[in-house]
Amino acid sequence: MPAREPEIAELKVIRASQFLYCRLLAFYPPDLRRRFGDEMAEVFRESLRQAALKRGMNGIAKQWGSALWELFTVAAPSRLESSTVMAAALSLLASSALFLAFFGALNRVL
Repeated sequence: MPAREPEIAELKVIRASQFLYCRLLAFYPPDLRRRFGDEMAEVFRESLRQAALKRGMNGIAKQWGSALWELFTVAAPSRLESSTVMAAALSLLASSALFLAFFGALNRVL
């Protein structure tokens, strides 16, 4: 039985997914992205194509799940090692806490 080719809709999703994945590579550390970014994008594209051939859109969704899991478990923690990113994250958390405290107090007064 010959392998089927991806359908037009699947090909469009693969192209859009590849575009988006290349943009998400910005969340990886710059050195890693420079050294492996092109290969990561190529492996992702080929994985999507194989997933589409085997399971259609469900396979593509599963590949995206794996990619997003890696983004949150590898890329994000690596970026948080940067002191600039850590300072920005802590500043955001502190500002949010102050905002909530202010409006909580204001709510009790009114």
